[in-house]
Amino acid sequence: MPLAEVRAEVRRLLRDMHENVVVDVMVVATELVSNAYHHAAPPRRARILCLPEREVVRVEVDDGTPGRFPQLGRMGFLGRRQRGLLLVNGLAQVWGHNRFPDLKTVWADVSSVR
Repeated sequence: MPLAEVRAEVRRLLRDMHENVVVDVMVVATELVSNAYHHAAPPRRARILCLPEREVVRVEVDDGTPGRFPQLGRMGFLGRRQRGLLLVNGLAQVWGHNRFPDLKTVWADVSSVR
């Protein structure tokens, strides 16, 4: 799925939420989907879940590489990559991954309260 479509779908799904929440979820979704395409095998699938009882929007991205786990990069001037999870880490309340036999899901919970 092209990243522009990911962002458009987030905007459509969260149209009634505060703009800051929408932007934060767009950034998180873009980074997680981008990581799946750059570092993992198909199949790839993204989900946006509104969890009002927890006051979060959860972004989930599945990929077909269950043995390769996300790692925080580091900020620097020379490398253009490896900063996506730092953005996710800064915007999400919590993030992580779940491993299954044939895939993994990387997820992040973004506060829906502003």
